[in-house]
Amino acid sequence: MLRIDRVELEDFGPFKGRQAINLPEAPGVAVVYGENMRGKTVLLNAIRFALFGKVLGRARREGSLHTIGNWEQAAAGQYGFEVVLQFQDEGSQYRLTRSCRPRSGVVPEQHSDYDVKHFLQRDGEVLGPGQAIAEIERIMPEKIARFFLFDGELLQEYEDLLRNESDMGRQISESIEQILGVPVLTRSRATLAKLLDDYGKKEAKSAQANTITSELGTQMNVLLDQRQVLQDGLDDMEVSLAQLREDKADLDEQLRRNERLTAMMDKRDMLLDAIESLDEQIEARQAEIAIEMRVAWKSLVAARASDLTGGLRDRERRLQLQKMRHEVLRASADRGVGPDKCPTCFQVLSDEVLAQMEEAAAGEAAKIEDIERQLRDIQRRLDALEDAARVSSETGLRMLWSDLDRLKRDRYTNEDEASELDRRLQEAGDDQGAVRQAQYEQEQTVKKIALLEEGIGEQEDALAENERDLERVRARLASSGGADVEGARQRRRLCAELHGLFDQAVARYRDRLRRSVEADATELFLQLTTEPEYAGLRINESYGLTILHQDGSEIPVRSAGAEHVVALSLVGALQKNAPLRGPIFIDSPFGRLDTQHTRNVISALPSMTEQVCLLVYEEELRPQLARELLRGQLHAEYSLRRVSARHTELEER
Repeated sequence: MLRIDRVELEDFGPFKGRQAINLPEAPGVAVVYGENMRGKTVLLNAIRFALFGKVLGRARREGSLHTIGNWEQAAAGQYGFEVVLQFQDEGSQYRLTRSCRPRSGVVPEQHSDYDVKHFLQRDGEVLGPGQAIAEIERIMPEKIARFFLFDGELLQEYEDLLRNESDMGRQISESIEQILGVPVLTRSRATLAKLLDDYGKKEAKSAQANTITSELGTQMNVLLDQRQVLQDGLDDMEVSLAQLREDKADLDEQLRRNERLTAMMDKRDMLLDAIESLDEQIEARQAEIAIEMRVAWKSLVAARASDLTGGLRDRERRLQLQKMRHEVLRASADRGVGPDKCPTCFQVLSDEVLAQMEEAAAGEAAKIEDIERQLRDIQRRLDALEDAARVSSETGLRMLWSDLDRLKRDRYTNEDEASELDRRLQEAGDDQGAVRQAQYEQEQTVKKIALLEEGIGEQEDALAENERDLERVRARLASSGGADVEGARQRRRLCAELHGLFDQAVARYRDRLRRSVEADATELFLQLTTEPEYAGLRINESYGLTILHQDGSEIPVRSAGAEHVVALSLVGALQKNAPLRGPIFIDSPFGRLDTQHTRNVISALPSMTEQVCLLVYEEELRPQLARELLRGQLHAEYSLRRVSARHTELEER
């Protein structure tokens, strides 16, 4: 088991000069107290830098080494830093030194201006570069470091194990299987798969050497070569897909850690879109009001116009009667057109009456032109007056003005809120650009993943078709091959059976591990939770844990605190089941927990692993409470004392 004995820092972050923290050899807990910005997270990064040569910044993205050196020393022209990690594993003592210094003749301004060097001593003997890298990877693979070096926020990632589509969940699941030793079996299975291909080629070669089966052997060899090309292509695509999913998981995590900033940016964009839409609506309402206002004056003369219209209508009727009388007289007096009868009563008209009608018609003929002129004039005046009387709806116009006022108020409110968000986003500075870049990269990565998954599906279909073709050739070969071919076939079949056996072994081993992790996580969870109705945890294929109620139902929604407790239960269960065990260094583990959950976690920590180091601030964990609950299992206490904003001293209590 890996155990860290001492961490020495030289000009690393706020730790100016050379400082060290010694961790007790006895199993138990050490606590480092420090207020925010004093260097708790920096201590985690110091161990990470010593082991892997990198540090993690915000959103767990790799940070620039140029920002890690002590600021006061850099201001004085002294750049660079060093970390020495003393630890033990499998009975051997190790001293790992990793330094970061400016390149010769360069005043550093960026990450690339530094050289990072390291060397490793085992039991006093300096190991070669390649041997040192292999030894560090054996003792603490970087991929599983998340289970040993983490902060409280990192625990929330484990919720992704419950979502099958989550790339972060897939990445954590792979790390869990690595710490549990599953790759030992999967690598053996891969080796057998390679041997199976080799024996297939030997079978094809034996068939080619036989004159009877030569043609079949050639066909088999061509198919095997084709299969190799397809498999190599599939392997390359799967490696690329794994890297893309890892990149997406990192981007998802970066965006999750910046979700507050992301939410502000998304809301600001939404408000700007809303303002643009409101501007269009305001312009449309103003146009409608302008049209209505062109005739709004008519309401002032509508009553008078209506009165005048009535008078003109009376006069129009009188003139129309005169015109009609003239037409009747003229038509009746026209003797050559029809029978001399009255068109109204149909009585026969006498000559005397007809003569009178002709005289009357002749007398009015001079007036009819004037009557028609008056009628035309009256119609024009009536048209104008009726148009003036047709006023726009006063209620409709009032509604348009009211709607315009509402739109302007909404626009003002949105613009004011967007301006406030702009101010807050400007305070975020470069983070805003980083989030935008992360969002863009995430979108592009998702598109690449989709294309690659489609390509992998096509490649797998091609491999399946190739395998069917091979089986058809093998079936024909089985009925016509000689002793040499049969021997090669038997060896291939044996290898295939061994491959199938290891395939089953991997599935069964995974299932057994999941059951064991579930049982241990449940036991630890019941020690940590304060809810008496919780019965335990249920594990899924990705090692995600769901809380179970005592009635057997699942708890679908979990608070951040509950998620925290479940994640700690998983970490503790992995420590118990993993062949590779080590210390737990955890930064601010109690920020989301109430007092009783905090007490439960403190009491349970010593049972999770032999070495625990808590990095906390005193409001999060009172020293007296830690001493009361841990008692003889609390072996060391350190404080991070502020000297200045850029200088922290490690002091043992």
